[in-house]
Amino acid sequence: MRVSLFIKILATYVLVVFFTITVVGGLQLLLVQNYLMDTKEKELLVKSQDLADIIKPLLISGQDPHPVISSLNRADRILGTEAWVIDNSGKVLAASADHIHCEGNVLEPRDLQQLKSGQVSLRRGQSQFFQKAVIRAAAPVLDQGKFIGAVILYTPVAGINDTFSKMRELQSGTAILGIILSVILGLFLSRYITRPLREVSQVARRIAEGNFEDRVRIKSRDELGQLGETFNYMTQQLEDYEKMRREFVANVSHELRSPLTSIQGFMDALIEGKNKGDEQEKAKYLSIIQKETYRLSKLVNELLDLSRFDAQVVYFDMEAFPITTVINRATASLKPQLDEKNITIRTVIPKDLLYCFGDEDRIEQVVHNLLQNAIRYSPKGEKILISARLLTDEILVEIADNGPGISREELPRVWERFYRVDKARSRGMGGTGLGLAIVQEIIKKHGGRVTVESEHGEGAVFGFTLPIVTNEV
Repeated sequence: MRVSLFIKILATYVLVVFFTITVVGGLQLLLVQNYLMDTKEKELLVKSQDLADIIKPLLISGQDPHPVISSLNRADRILGTEAWVIDNSGKVLAASADHIHCEGNVLEPRDLQQLKSGQVSLRRGQSQFFQKAVIRAAAPVLDQGKFIGAVILYTPVAGINDTFSKMRELQSGTAILGIILSVILGLFLSRYITRPLREVSQVARRIAEGNFEDRVRIKSRDELGQLGETFNYMTQQLEDYEKMRREFVANVSHELRSPLTSIQGFMDALIEGKNKGDEQEKAKYLSIIQKETYRLSKLVNELLDLSRFDAQVVYFDMEAFPITTVINRATASLKPQLDEKNITIRTVIPKDLLYCFGDEDRIEQVVHNLLQNAIRYSPKGEKILISARLLTDEILVEIADNGPGISREELPRVWERFYRVDKARSRGMGGTGLGLAIVQEIIKKHGGRVTVESEHGEGAVFGFTLPIVTNEV
């Protein structure tokens, strides 16, 4: 059986209040009871010693102590205190009217012995002369150090117990009232906590169903409000990712459909023999089919690369290497494209530049993609500048072209997958819109960063950083 958070919070709150009231109330009653008992005992001790001084002349002279005791008992009857007098043998000489039958009885030997030693005797509980629990204080009467008798004061604890019982009843009533209030407050508190959580749960369920438009209403600035803000931020991110996913699927579908449609059309023309005998036209068709096949293969390979990066299953062979070697190899691999557009490469790299640390083949792929991008957008006969310089603890490599440039609004998006500044022109040039995304993923895995600077109509400078090694390998 699943218990809701609302019930758990309410039960916890009520139990804590109940436990607190019970423990604090119990300790309070115990302290009050002990205080009342201690106060009464001290009062009886003082009274017994004072009465001992009053009775002492009577015991010395052998006078009857009854008149004094009777007067005292009548005065203290309202308070429930009784005064008795015993002689040096422990026999009761005078008792209260209610216990006149106890006169002649002898005090217990242990109590008598304590009094004879000059010590005050104090007891609590049952007495040999009383059926109910009492507090008894006995003060010895001494004549020149000799024990000649004692005064005993009795007071029943019933009055204290009655006071204690009334306090306990009051405490119980307070506890019940406190529990009722705790239940009411617990209901409000539990609803205050669980209401936004239920709302988060409901919105999360709708998000799971594909509805990303709902948001959690934020009514407070506490932890629950922060939870709502975080959840709304997560929802916005999920909505953005869903849009990116749909755009990605649409872009992939479009990028795959274009070459496949082209290949299918020219293949149909060849199969149907529309250009029989025209070998030059057939060669043209086959060349187009080959070009579209290469484009399709490149697209699939780049998609596979990105999927491996996303799954973090790409292996990097990290080692120290000179960046100059990588740049030279990438430039050599793109020489046909450079010659076709009569583009000149100029490199500015210090001879004493420290070695980079990373996967040499992957960094060559980065330089190849950036340089190919620069060639694609550079006019014929232009120059491309490749430079590298040492920063504090990394090497910055930059590739600058003199192409049409990129507007400031579009700069942050150039690293997105399938994003093209000029979509029609890029597709016609053979671009897939994935090269820069792959560059960013590779550099990110190396712990570096990618940079881009451009103004519309003034070319673009793409760059990346790599960590350095202090010792050449």
